[in-house]
Amino acid sequence: MDEKETIQSEAKPETRPQKSMRGAVRWLLAVLLAFGLGVLLIAVALYFPARQSLEKANADLERAKATVTSQTDQITVLQTRNETLQKDLDSALLHNFALKALAGVRGASLAAATDDYAGARLSLIQASDSLDNLSSLLGANQKDVLTAMQQSAAQALTKLKINLTSAQLELDQLTNNLVQLEDNLFPNP
Repeated sequence: MDEKETIQSEAKPETRPQKSMRGAVRWLLAVLLAFGLGVLLIAVALYFPARQSLEKANADLERAKATVTSQTDQITVLQTRNETLQKDLDSALLHNFALKALAGVRGASLAAATDDYAGARLSLIQASDSLDNLSSLLGANQKDVLTAMQQSAAQALTKLKINLTSAQLELDQLTNNLVQLEDNLFPNP
């Protein structure tokens, strides 16, 4: 034990600056440890949950983008389908009015042949109405032909008032023109 005492007695006693330096180093380590624990606590309490929320939000955003893209594609398909159906509807209306006009002219011709002035006049007025509707649906390149048919129907109506048989030639010409128009617009396959 003597030996230990000699070693301790040979060690220099600590000076005041060394003691204060050791105390300062301890406090510095304690502050650094507290700061490190604070950083760790902030990371665990705030950063990691915020990062997870951000990742979830990004995943939700990607799903939403995919949904929007899918819905946009569906809208495009539906718009194309709608345009096709609208063209089909316009074509059907055009064909309907052409057939109504033709039926009206043929009805007027039949009524004129049976000396039925009222029936001939009514059928011709209905045919004129169908020609007016047809005029609103046809393109500009066919308006002249339709205008000529409307004038022919008006002349036939005027001739009906004078003599039923005198309108027959005009009605036959109008029938031929309407049949030709229908064949041009809707050729048979």
